[in-house]
Amino acid sequence: MCESNAYIEDNGNEILYLEAVDILRPEGGKIYLKNFWGEEKVFKGEIKEISLLKHRIVLRIKSEMLVNKRREVSEP
Repeated sequence: MCESNAYIEDNGNEILYLEAVDILRPEGGKIYLKNFWGEEKVFKGEIKEISLLKHRIVLRIKSEMLVNKRREVSEP
């Protein structure tokens, strides 16, 4: 099988997001993923790294999204 697992980078840790990803498609600031079993997910962020040999996709939240979230939390 040639599918890859997708992980989300979170504070230096990688959390499994979707196994056996078959389709990965950028869609206007989001990433559409579909796996071997037909499960679909849309991630709001960017691709950090894809390793074809290790069958790994690493995703991360865009830094501008983190800044906006911090502002929302700190503003009354």
